[in-house]
Amino acid sequence: MFFTQNFNSFLLKQKIMKYLSKSLYMLIVTFSSSMLLSENTNIPAEYFACYSNSYEMQMSPDGNYLTIVSPPRENKCDIEPDLRKGVEDDFRGGKLTLFNLKNGSTTVLTSGKGSSSVSGVRWVSNDRLIFTASPTNSAAKSISAYAMWGMNIDGSKKRKLFEFSTAQGAIVRPSLTSLLPEEPNYIMISENSRRGSVDDYYKLNINTGAKKKIANGPDVDDAEWISNVIVRTDGIPLAAVSNRIDEWRIWRYFPEQKKWEVHFTNKCQKPTFFPLSGSDDTWLVAGQDVSKYDSFNDENDKSKLFSYDPNNRTFELLYEDAEYDVAGPVGGCRQAQGGASIDEKTNELIYVSYYGEKPVRLFFDDDVQQTNDMLEAAFPGQDVRPVTWSKDRNKLVIAVSSSTNPGDYYYFDKENGTLSFLWDRSPWINRNILSPKQPISYIARDGLKIHGYLTIPLNSSGQNMPMVVHPHGGPNARDTFGYDPYVQFLASRGYAVFQPNFRGSTGYGAKHYIIANKQFGKTMQDDITDGVNYLINKGVADRDRIAIFGGSYGGYATMAGLAFTPDLYAAGINYVGVVDLELLQEGSNRNSERFNGFYHELRLEWGDPDLPEDMDYIIETSPLRQAANIKAPVLIMHGAQDNNVKLVHAKRLADRLQSLDKEYEWYVEPYEGHGFGGEQSRLNMFGKVETFLDKHLNK
Repeated sequence: MFFTQNFNSFLLKQKIMKYLSKSLYMLIVTFSSSMLLSENTNIPAEYFACYSNSYEMQMSPDGNYLTIVSPPRENKCDIEPDLRKGVEDDFRGGKLTLFNLKNGSTTVLTSGKGSSSVSGVRWVSNDRLIFTASPTNSAAKSISAYAMWGMNIDGSKKRKLFEFSTAQGAIVRPSLTSLLPEEPNYIMISENSRRGSVDDYYKLNINTGAKKKIANGPDVDDAEWISNVIVRTDGIPLAAVSNRIDEWRIWRYFPEQKKWEVHFTNKCQKPTFFPLSGSDDTWLVAGQDVSKYDSFNDENDKSKLFSYDPNNRTFELLYEDAEYDVAGPVGGCRQAQGGASIDEKTNELIYVSYYGEKPVRLFFDDDVQQTNDMLEAAFPGQDVRPVTWSKDRNKLVIAVSSSTNPGDYYYFDKENGTLSFLWDRSPWINRNILSPKQPISYIARDGLKIHGYLTIPLNSSGQNMPMVVHPHGGPNARDTFGYDPYVQFLASRGYAVFQPNFRGSTGYGAKHYIIANKQFGKTMQDDITDGVNYLINKGVADRDRIAIFGGSYGGYATMAGLAFTPDLYAAGINYVGVVDLELLQEGSNRNSERFNGFYHELRLEWGDPDLPEDMDYIIETSPLRQAANIKAPVLIMHGAQDNNVKLVHAKRLADRLQSLDKEYEWYVEPYEGHGFGGEQSRLNMFGKVETFLDKHLNK
C-alpha cells in the first residue's frame, strides 16, 4: 500500500471510547427506534418503502454549521395513501435545514414544498450558501422553476444566480466544479448553453450572478457523452472522458492554448484508464498501464491506481488489489462502483473507494486516515465513512452503517475528542431485528469463482429454508455489502435471500466481465443456477421452495431461470424486466440516442443483430420465445412510464403466458418508470410481492 498507516493517537482513541461508553447525546433526533417496534421480525412493509431521513449533509468551512437536505416531513414513516402523482412528488422534494453545531439550534431555510424544494447545496464561505431548487411536480411546472440560488445563512441577500432553460434540445443547467478560496466572491461552474451535450466552464459571481466564460468543453460528436471530468484547484478543466459509438476517448485541456486534444483512444474491452483528479503535470488515474499492454492478461486483469504523467505518458503504480477492481473502468468498458472523494473546500483528494467483499477506502491524508482508523475501532463490524468536514478537518461528520444498519450519522470534534450522535436515517426500523448479510463464494461448473451474498432471517435455523434468488440489474453492475431494503423486507418475511455476482458483474476484473459476452441465458444464468444448487446442497435452501425475483436485467434472469431451468423455481417475480431480446435489439430503446455511446460494447456483450449467428443466439436466449417451458407462476410488475425497458415487454409476456394458459399476475404502476421511486408505489409493490410469495412458497 502506498500510504503510511501510523497510529500515534492512543490518547485520542481512549477519549473516543470513553465517550462511546457513555450515553451518546443527540443533537437532532431525540427518540429511540426500539420504542417504535415490538420484538418481532415482521417489520411493517411501509418501513422499507419510506424514504430515508437525510439525503445530503454539508459542513461549513469553519465547522460551526451543517446544512441538511431531507424530506419535507418530521422523523417518522408516514406514507400518504393517496395515489395521485402530486402526492408522491411532494415527498420527493427536499427541505433545507441549517443546524448550529455549537448550540444545537435548527433553522429551516426552505420548506421542501413547491418551487423551494432543494436538490443540492454547497458552502462557498462561512456564511453563504448556494443551492439548486426545483418544483416538486416537474410535469406541471415550467423549466424556469429550476434555478441555482445564493443566500446568506441568516436568509439575507438571497439571489437567483442561474435560471435553468432549454437550448439545443437539452435542459441547460449548471454544476459547481470548484470553489475559489482565493476569490471568495466567485465559484467555477460548468453549463451547457452553447451545446446541449457539452459543458463549458465559467467563473460565476455569487453575489450578482454575473458569469465569465473561462474555457469551452471538448468538441465532441453530437452522439458522444462526457464523464469523468477533472479540474484544477482553480476550476480550469484538465481532462475528460467521452464515449461515442465505437470508442472511448480521453481528452486533455491545454489552458495556454485554450484547446482540447484527444489524449488517448480506446475501444471497449481493451485496456484503458480514467482520470480521477490531478494537476497539469500529474493525474491520479484508475485502470491499466496502457504503455505496457494493449490487451488484457493476468498482469493487468484488474483496474489499478496509478500516478500518471500526461506529458511523458508514464504510469507509476500506487495501489492494486489482487481480487478486485480499484475504481476506474472494468474491462475497458464499464465503471466499477466507487470513485474519488474530493474535499470541496480545498479540491484535494481525500480518499478513493471501491468494493471488495465489503467497502474499501484508500486515504491520501494521514491525519484523516488515523482519525478514520480510530472511529472504525469505535464501531466494530460497521462501515465508517467520512461524509463532510471542516476546512481544517478537525471537525467531521461520519456515516456508520452495515447490512443491518440503514445508517447513523455522528459528529466528531477531534480537538475536544467528543463524538455525538446526530441523525438516524430510518429511525422507524429497529436494527436489532434486521438480518445480517454475509459474503459467500462458490465455484461455477466451468471452474470460475463466483462471489455473492446470503442473508439468513434473524433467529432462524438457516437450514431447509424458503429462499428468494435476487439477481441484480445491469447486468454490468454488482451487488455490494450494506443495507438493502428489498433484501431486509424479504428476510423479515422469513426468506433466505441469495444475491449472486454472476459473470458480467463489475468489480472482479476484465476476465470476469468479458467472458459474459453473448452469454445471456447461458453461462451467466448457469452461475445463478450453480449458486442455487450450492445452497441446496449446503442445506440452506429447501429445493421445493425457491423463488427468483429480479429487476431490469434481473428481470431477464428471472424469466430465463423460469424458462431454461423450469424445475428449479416454485415462483418468479419479473420487475421491469427484459423478456424479448429481439425487441431489445430492434426496438424502442436499443437504437435510441440513449444507447449511442454504447453501440460497440453492447454488440460485444448482447450480440450484433446484423450477424446471422448472433441473431440465432438472440432468438435462442429470449425468454419470450421459450415461455412454453415455464411451469411456475409469474408476478409481472412494471412502470407505465419506463423508457428503458418499455412496458411492451411486460405486455408481450402477459399475452404469451395467457395464450399458453400459464399462471401469472399483472401489476402496473401508472406513474412509475424503470424502478418504483415513490413511497406509495414501493409499498404497493412490497404488498404484491409478500402476498405472491406467501401463496407459492408457504403452501
